[in-house]
Amino acid sequence: MNKKSIFIYIAASIAILVPVPGRFVYGLTMILELIFLMSVGTSVQFLIKKTGYERINTVMTLFILLCVTILFRNFIAALQSEIALTLGFCFYLPAFSSFMIGFMFSENDLPPVKKLLANLLTTLKFSVFALFFFLVRDVLGFGTFTFYGKNHTIFEYVIFAEDSTTPFSFLASLPGGLFLSAIILFCLILVRKRFYIIHRFTSNSKKGEAEK
Repeated sequence: MNKKSIFIYIAASIAILVPVPGRFVYGLTMILELIFLMSVGTSVQFLIKKTGYERINTVMTLFILLCVTILFRNFIAALQSEIALTLGFCFYLPAFSSFMIGFMFSENDLPPVKKLLANLLTTLKFSVFALFFFLVRDVLGFGTFTFYGKNHTIFEYVIFAEDSTTPFSFLASLPGGLFLSAIILFCLILVRKRFYIIHRFTSNSKKGEAEK
């Protein structure tokens, strides 16, 4: 995770993760949408560049992302109306988030397939972070685990009694979500620094042995 990724993770956490209700099923829905949008958006960019209309690349890509978002929302509404009603405007957050713009519109000379794979890999890394974020909020904040259910309702499995989750109920709120995302990001940055130090020490050791 480089510095650019860290800043985009912070902005994306505030823009995408925190406003969404802290249940795992809602977070999973947003992540599926993000992966879908990244795939479609990156592919559309190459199609537009191939036609030679690069001057309208940004506007056209954002317009198509908006259309795809509406299509995805209607698809979820047809299968899980409770989720669609609960998320509401949150469906439109990923399309114009700093995460999408920061990686999809990044300047590089990668071939179409490689750039698509690179963007999807970045999205999957963020997805792991986001799903862990929502899982912690769901389990500790509400004492439940939620998933897609039948008859347009979410499936809810109670893990802890309501009294047991009282000390952690703060995580279910918006300030709690912001606090949790900051803690997880801090841990990721700390782990990144540790691995960087180990890698640097290992490289210097091998270099010293080679010189001997």
